[in-house]
Amino acid sequence: MQIFTLLFSVFGILTSTVNSWTVHKGQIYTSENQLFNLSGCSWFGFETQDYILNGLWNHPMEFYLDMIKSVNINVLRIPVSSEWIFYNFDLYPFNGLISSDSSLQGLKSIQILDRLFDLCQERGIYIMLDLHRLHKEYISELWYSPTDDLYTTNTYFTTWFKLLDRYEKRSNLIAIDLLNEPHGRATWGNTSPATDWNIFVQYAIQKLNDRYPKNEWLFLVEGVGWGKDLSNVLDLPLQFNDPHITERIVYSPHTYGKSVVSSVDPYNKNQLYNEWEYAFGYLSQYGYTIMIGEYGGITEIDSQWLLYLVEYLKEIKQTNAFYWSLGPNSGDVHGLLLDDWTTFDSFKINIINSLQPHPTF
Repeated sequence: MQIFTLLFSVFGILTSTVNSWTVHKGQIYTSENQLFNLSGCSWFGFETQDYILNGLWNHPMEFYLDMIKSVNINVLRIPVSSEWIFYNFDLYPFNGLISSDSSLQGLKSIQILDRLFDLCQERGIYIMLDLHRLHKEYISELWYSPTDDLYTTNTYFTTWFKLLDRYEKRSNLIAIDLLNEPHGRATWGNTSPATDWNIFVQYAIQKLNDRYPKNEWLFLVEGVGWGKDLSNVLDLPLQFNDPHITERIVYSPHTYGKSVVSSVDPYNKNQLYNEWEYAFGYLSQYGYTIMIGEYGGITEIDSQWLLYLVEYLKEIKQTNAFYWSLGPNSGDVHGLLLDDWTTFDSFKINIINSLQPHPTF
């Protein structure tokens, strides 16, 4: 009996789920069915020609993580590119880009991502990996590159497999953002498998789920039209035979104000509400979970727009979101930190704390 019990215990360890997350009507739940309130932001750099988190020339990684936690951000969205993971996996970043963090000297970029996971784990901060780009220079329309043979559907999966093979046992990996901002030829339809993002999403999620059966990460699905447009989801919903997959689907639109979209009127509340409701907000009425994957702005231009967005998301009870971005060097919307990479923009911090006042640590 003792031998059987021991074998059963070992078998249980080997087959147990590393990560288990579900969503229900706009709320996230842990494996213990505990409510998890998310307050997130993106920290970019790995997906660019730098192949490293930006800002490490000013402060060590630990400085930023302590700052992030001090303002109650509990999840980081980390963008990557296929050009890095598929073609430059063993690359070392330029030393000048990590000059303020001696602990990173001599490490490959992927080892620095390892360290980020470690330091976040110590602080109770979770990570979502985001396939932000195929090419390092620009955001691709689709999950493959129609203009060259460098990035195919196989490249897409190899990129994710290399990442997830490395991090599948990390208990602070909460979610996968399948592809950043499909646009251009990307459609949410049922006519062309070459461009129908929704058809590919179903295939991709099933394939990833089959490869990592011990992990139940959340799958973030962006809309088309630079991520925002999810207006066809009700007519063409994602469908899976496995209810455990369905319970992990999060619709993740991106939305920006006038600093990014010049036609936006940041003071026309009714128009903004109608646009958000049409593009994605309506889904909340049908029990779907929405998580804004990117929002942000320049305080002097977008403050009223941001206030309206927070008000709207509270009204539809969808308050888990990721602010873009941590650093101030996002050209169109700047970031949470001011140009000194040391001081937070107090208005933006108030925005994220108002949207999610009680994040889970």
